[in-house]
This record gives sequence, structure tokens and C-alpha cells, in this order.
Amino acid sequence: MSGIGIITNPHSKLNRRNPERPALLGFILGTQGQLEVTNSLADLERVALDFKSKGITTLAINGGDGTISRTLTAFLAAYGETPLPQIALLRGGTINVLANNLGIRGSPEEILYRLVEWHSSGRAMPVRRVPTLCVEGNHGFLFANGMAPAFLKEYYKRKSGAFGAFLLVCAVWLSSLFKGRLHDKIVQDLRQNLRPDKRRSIDHTSCSVFCSTVLKLPLGIPLFHMLESHPREFQCVSFTTPSRESWRLPLVLLRRQDGPGKDKISFCCEELRIEMPHPFDYTLDGELFTSTNNSVNIGIGPELDFVTI
Repeated sequence: MSGIGIITNPHSKLNRRNPERPALLGFILGTQGQLEVTNSLADLERVALDFKSKGITTLAINGGDGTISRTLTAFLAAYGETPLPQIALLRGGTINVLANNLGIRGSPEEILYRLVEWHSSGRAMPVRRVPTLCVEGNHGFLFANGMAPAFLKEYYKRKSGAFGAFLLVCAVWLSSLFKGRLHDKIVQDLRQNLRPDKRRSIDHTSCSVFCSTVLKLPLGIPLFHMLESHPREFQCVSFTTPSRESWRLPLVLLRRQDGPGKDKISFCCEELRIEMPHPFDYTLDGELFTSTNNSVNIGIGPELDFVTI
């Protein structure tokens, strides 16, 4: 089958709101490929081997950033040295950070309709190549520790969409002005040692370290501008603003900076080891993890081709 293979995650918030979506996507797909609903990692592994054996040319993913990360991790393991098919993102998540970075717009149905039209015409689809991050064997595009996973834990209690995330950001900022409990729960000063390749180690205090292969954070904040001149590396940004002055973080986020500065350290590399005095939480594309010891290894992963119709 030289066609489109669709992975749809029934557990994403948008898909739970529309349980008829798999049937509708299947109708739009028609005879152009195969749709699979995956409920577990075991399902993903099975479908990855099936799609590989059938030689699909486009892998379409209907889910959020966490679904994309889990799917690509499973497919990279199943495909081994065989290149992955080109990847289409159907924007089936709530915030869709990767799709927004690629400029992909529309509902899952609209995107799939365009994809089927292109495929049936026989024309080559426009693609953009993006390197992945490899974090302890998992592949994704945006890593963070410190305040980021703490923020997500609060956000996931509500799962209130992009607007809800913005309101929670505002609540944390207001809490920082009055030294409130919400601020103290999310923003803390952490002792972190960064060991990048080809650079001296950086032993410092930071409230959060971010690593990314895409330019923008959620909510469209363009934090990783150095990637434009370092295409085969990822950018690391460590925020050194003391927690007592965290009300300044919105301005720090928006300020472009290369190298060390007063409130953040920014550099690009291919490999990085992050060490802390104890195990710590981190997030990769919105999924929450805890380090198995007091360190995490991050490396640049395979480059993948994403359809940009």
C-alpha cells in the first residue's frame, strides 16, 4: 500500500469531544490509505510494523504534541535504519505546538481533505525537515524541566485549552507579585549543572531549562531564534532569574539573547547532560516524566520530513 496511514488517538481532548471523528476521517481517506485507532503503546508498535510492511508514503497523526512524540518514538524504533515516511500533522490536540511552528492550519478533517487531494493528484507534497530531540530514548521537539512540568501539572488538572493556559500564566504572574502559593508551587530556584558537548560545564541556579528544535514555545513565544543559524543543533535556554524576581520572566522570555546574560543563558549544541542533586521532573512535548536518577541526557535525533500543506 503506497498511500496514507493515519494514526488517531481517541484519548486526546478534541477527539474525545468528537467520538465520530475516526469514522469521518476514514470516509475522507476513502481508498487512499488506512486508518488505525491506537489506544496504547502496544497498539502503536503493532501499527508501526504494519505500516512499514505496507510501505506507506505519508504518516498522518491525529492527536496532540504528546501523541506525536509517542508515535514518532514507536515508528523510529520499528523502522530502524529505514527512513520514516513523510509526516502530516492533523492538529488533533489542544495547543498543537509543533503544527503551529510548521504553519499548519485547519481542522483534522480540512487538513486530511487537502492531503488526500494532493496524494490523489500524484504531485509531490511540500515538506519541511525538522530534527528531533532524543531524551532518554524518547523523541520529541521541546524539553523543559523546573517550572514547565510544575506548570503543566496545574494545567492538566483543568485541561482548559490554549485560553485556559494563558489564564493560568496570568495567574502565576499575579501570584509572583504577591508571593502567593501558586507562584511558590511552580517557580523554584534549582541547582543545575549543564554539560554540553564542546563547551565548559555550567554549574548554576535556574528555575527552568528549555531545549528545543523548533522556534516557538506554546502561545507562539519565539524563544529559540538561534536555531535559524544552527540547523543541525538544538537550542538550550536556562532561566537564571531568581524566583523572588520571577515577575520579570515575561520580559525575559521575549528578549532575544545569545550566550550568557543577567536572566538567562542561551546556546546551541548537539548533546547535553543535565544534572541536579536529586531526581527531577521534566516534560517532552507536553508529556510528563521523572528522571530515573539525578541526570538526563539530551541529544539531537533524526531529521524528519513534515508535510506543510
